[in-house]
Amino acid sequence: MTLTSFAPGADSPPGESLPPSVDLAPEFERWGLRVRPQGDRGTCSVFAVVGALEYALAARADEGVALSVEFLNWAGHRATGRTVDGGFFWELWDGYEQFGICAETDLPYADAFDVALEPADGILSAATTRRGEAAQLHWVKEWDPETGLTEAELQDVRRSLAAGHPVCGGFR
Repeated sequence: MTLTSFAPGADSPPGESLPPSVDLAPEFERWGLRVRPQGDRGTCSVFAVVGALEYALAARADEGVALSVEFLNWAGHRATGRTVDGGFFWELWDGYEQFGICAETDLPYADAFDVALEPADGILSAATTRRGEAAQLHWVKEWDPETGLTEAELQDVRRSLAAGHPVCGGFR
């Protein structure tokens, strides 16, 4: 299980009372950010990271922009040498740090994975303008299919959500 918060979870002191539930969906809706189908591709992690990046950018600008899942998938592959569709959160984050991310309109999501995809220079340039601008990565728990969350890690997730930061999780 991997959990990633896109802002430090320590915004609330560890002993502070946390709400029993948090719903960030109204903010996504307010910014016009919608859920998109991944189809038959193994890109669930890419969609999760893109959604968190969209949220972080929108929170900063108070305006939503749909970001390119296809571009982040490509960037993660290029950064790590991966050649299979989808990726782990750390691979995608490496891709984001190296190449940034462009708008969905610049490189729309395809029905099938294209290992030979090469974004045009203009798309690469546009993506670079968003590199590092949206978020700070905060690992709650790195991938380890043999262990679950500790109580401290769960509280870190709860503090992140209570502070209004999306959390990505990969579950096996």
